[in-house]
Amino acid sequence: MNGMHFLRGARLFAALSLGVAGPAFAESAAAPVDAKATPPATAPAGAASGHQHAAACSDPKPECAMTVNPAFDAKGRLWVAFSVGKTVYVASSADNGKTFSAPATIATAADGVIDAHGDARPKIVALDDGTLLASYTTRPDKQMIGTIFTARSTDGGKSFSTPQALLTEGGQRFESFVVTPKGRIYGGWLDKTNALKAKAEGKAFEGSGVAFGWSDDKGRTFSGAKILMDHACECCRTAAALDRDGQPVFVWRQVFEGNIRDHYAAKLSADGATLSGGRVSDDNWAINSCPHHGPGIAIDANGWHVVWFTKGKNREGLFYARSNDGGKSFTTPEKFGDDAKAPGHPVTLAAKGRLYRVWKEFDGTTTTLPLQMSRDGGKSWSAPRIVAQTDDASDHPELVASKNAAYLSWVTHKEGYRLIPLPRDEKSAAAR
Repeated sequence: MNGMHFLRGARLFAALSLGVAGPAFAESAAAPVDAKATPPATAPAGAASGHQHAAACSDPKPECAMTVNPAFDAKGRLWVAFSVGKTVYVASSADNGKTFSAPATIATAADGVIDAHGDARPKIVALDDGTLLASYTTRPDKQMIGTIFTARSTDGGKSFSTPQALLTEGGQRFESFVVTPKGRIYGGWLDKTNALKAKAEGKAFEGSGVAFGWSDDKGRTFSGAKILMDHACECCRTAAALDRDGQPVFVWRQVFEGNIRDHYAAKLSADGATLSGGRVSDDNWAINSCPHHGPGIAIDANGWHVVWFTKGKNREGLFYARSNDGGKSFTTPEKFGDDAKAPGHPVTLAAKGRLYRVWKEFDGTTTTLPLQMSRDGGKSWSAPRIVAQTDDASDHPELVASKNAAYLSWVTHKEGYRLIPLPRDEKSAAAR
């Protein structure tokens, strides 16, 4: 996708749905980076993380980032990955985000941009033995093709290894990682390899491929990297969760015949060779551009739970559906969110018998994050409750679990970074 195509897509997306984010963090055209990352170094000590920051904040702290990705380690310590300016960082917190350690530098580079806006962001995975796996993507300015890099820390986040490209050709973005109980790391991402080959041969090709791989050495290397399905929407995030048998399930926006951009969910086989699943819903959203609006997935004893946004002919807004048969079929999509406030960017999480879903709404002045909770596997949900809000620019919400507790992770221009505990019962979840 060239720069002009991207700009047309961005404008169309803004007209369709950016209002859901209120005054959203803009995609950064500054933040130049180099696909060849520099060796890691520890940034100067930066003490506590406050919740107020200037409009042009450039400190290496989570509250200065446009996006923040959270993960808890086995000891309950919070880790976050983020970028500020030209640099990708990781920092940790022992008090649920009130203060953060001095950040460790993952990479600083010089050309192009770091993916750090909305659906795209640096990520962090915490393994049970204390190993940390960080990832980020660089790409040429105004182009939707990039390189995913990974780096590891084995000293408690004090330093990280020299970043390594996940793949060295083809172009990849929007990675998702999940870790099995046995410690295998599965990854899924969007991959342009087949699209570039088709272009070189003068053939038409919609979207990207969806590729998968795994690591059995704590992220040091990845095996089996292979595209298993073509024609995914190239500018929408993927999402992943572990099924009840420990195998990963991924969900993404797929490009069907006629430029229909609806969602697909599939489970990766144990050998990483095949996918099994199906179309989440027939929304019939025909759009010759990218919505920049990926789905969310959670899995519990009741099955797969998917949330998404659409502007299709068959339905518009936010929807939820579940599958009890491994993605072969999904329930009739259930609408949620207030259409008068342009709802969007939903996420969902399963935690100890509870399901949560959170999304963004914007009334023209204030961006709010409504929450709903289910204790019956998604059959019924509590009344929406506003758990956070801002009158300034903000990131999309993320949900994260630790020791069966659920949290909302959110960074805003005005309030900075917040980690908000979510309720455990229907009564408090329905309170306003």
